[in-house]
Amino acid sequence: MSETKSKPLGSEDKSAAKFVIEMLKGEPTYGINFDRIQWDSKNECYVIVEYLLCAEKQFSRGITPYTSHPNKYFDKNSQKFISLWEITEKLDGILLLVNYSKKETEYEDQVKVMRVDDINPEADEPVKTEDRKFDREGFSKWFRKLNKRGKKKQN
Repeated sequence: MSETKSKPLGSEDKSAAKFVIEMLKGEPTYGINFDRIQWDSKNECYVIVEYLLCAEKQFSRGITPYTSHPNKYFDKNSQKFISLWEITEKLDGILLLVNYSKKETEYEDQVKVMRVDDINPEADEPVKTEDRKFDREGFSKWFRKLNKRGKKKQN
């Protein structure tokens, strides 16, 4: 058996996002972009990964990758989380939300992975998660293991 081939990631191509913005001509979007979707051979399901940037301007308000959670801003971005959850359920998959900060910022070494167990927009805390905190290197090791579980063998 041989493994399927995949190329390493290069610099991010943002042209598709710019194209969609141009085509919508200022109208609100009712779609969502996936940050990452992959097969997980260990759990035999698809995993959707959504990256949630914790911006520097939030630090002064005590919001860091470790302290931020979608429940704190669900009302501002509920449709994104609801749509991601609906797709995850249809795929019988796993939804991971990943809080991070840009490199060379005060909290660059905080990465929090939140495995979503449920999203109920009617609940006081709509997004139910199991959280795991990493430093940047620890997350990299964990993420590379997840990435390798995406390999599929050909018969």
